[in-house]
Formats: sequence, C-alpha cells, structure tokens
Amino acid sequence: MRKMERLNKIIDVLRREGSVSVKYLAEMLEVSEPTVRRDIKEIMRILDLPVKKVHGGVILEIDKGSIEPMFETKMSLMADEKRRIARKALEFIEDGDSIILDSGTTAYYLAKLLHKRKGLKVITVDVKIAEELARFSEITAYIVAGNIRPGYYSVGGTLTEQILSQFHVEKAFLTADAIHPEIGVTNSSMFEVGVKKKIVDSGKQVILIADHSKIGKKAFIKVCDLNKIDVFITSKGCEPELIKGIMEKIEVVLEV
Repeated sequence: MRKMERLNKIIDVLRREGSVSVKYLAEMLEVSEPTVRRDIKEIMRILDLPVKKVHGGVILEIDKGSIEPMFETKMSLMADEKRRIARKALEFIEDGDSIILDSGTTAYYLAKLLHKRKGLKVITVDVKIAEELARFSEITAYIVAGNIRPGYYSVGGTLTEQILSQFHVEKAFLTADAIHPEIGVTNSSMFEVGVKKKIVDSGKQVILIADHSKIGKKAFIKVCDLNKIDVFITSKGCEPELIKGIMEKIEVVLEV
C-alpha cells in the first residue's frame, strides 16, 4: 500500500472512531508499528486536526463526550485510576456470586482480579474480558454471542440483547463514556447502548465503574438515568459540584 493511501485510511479511522492505536493500524494496514508511528507523525504535521498523541496511539478531540478511544488506546488512559476502581469494585463481589461485566478497560481490570473470589459465574460482552477470564479454571465464564465491534472488542446487536434478557444476576457492572448529574449515563456509540440497557435490567444490584474523567460529560446517546444505578465507584479529581450532584441521587464510592 502506498504512503498516501495509508495516511488517508488512518485519517478515516480517526474521523470515524475518534481514536486509533498503533497496533490496530499496523494489523489493518499490514505494515510495521514503526511505519505507523511515522505515518501518524506525518499526519500531525500536515493536517489541521485537534489530534493528541497518547501512549500506543492517537486521539482526535479527546475531551469531547462523542469521541470514544479504541481499546488499546483506552488502556493507557487513567490506568492507575481504573486499577484502583477495579480493586474497590472487587470488594462488592462475594464468593458464589453471579455477575455481568460490561465491555471496556475498567471492566477488564476488574476481570483480572476475579480469581480472588470462589465459585463465580461471570457473563461478559467483551472478547478481551472473555480471554482474560478463560485463564482461570475456578471461574465459570460465559461470553454472549453477537456482532463484534472492531477495535473495541465489545459484543452487541439484537442477538446479544435477546440473550442478555434471559439472565438475572446478583451484580451487574456497567461502564460508561459519560456521566452527568442531570442527564445520567450516556454512551458515544449506538452499537453498545441496547446491550448496556439489558445489563442494567439484569442485575439485582447495578454498579457503575468509571473514572472521574467521565463525570460532567454528555455523550451521543443515553443509557439510563442515575436512579437505575445502585452504586457508582469512581476516582477522585472531578469538580466538587459535579460529584455532589451525583451523590444527591445515588451512592458514590470515591477511590483515591
């Protein structure tokens, strides 16, 4: 593939998805990662786009709630906060629980800790999380069938929603692109919204896990009101008025 073709494809992904990881691009374009890095550097030099470099990739207009970074890029964002949130979320899980894990990197960090509990039944809608759970023989893991979203590894669509509606679990762990005191929980992509709604409906207790960078933002499409959430586990760092507005409606656990 010629250089200009590669550059155009990278730009298309950025404008469509909001972010792109070096690894994803290298596989898609069938070139080396150093080549992709040089292409990204060239794009940032010649185009007047609000592009920000992050570890593992680039993001377009990262502060906008309508933009959702791809999985590998999200892994490098707020990683310490996500790990701490995952550790706190584990405290809400008891031996023998049945749980649903939403897609996303915060849920992925939680999945890596679940072997610390015994006799769990875990349902997920994320290929990466399913791969992680498959490492532990003591966990009974299920991945729900459906369409896979390239670059994000989430599973969605009508089939996924139909299957999820059959489950009733003790704890449902929901992730989010944006959380606002008045708007509620919103998401950047329509692909996952129906699945997230079913996750909320399936849990006796619904636990939202998201770092503080998501608070105060409004993404493309609504998932649910805050009154559908039982507990919100997040990191410290957002504006006091925003977290106060959320605390007036639901239980919030701040993890430092």
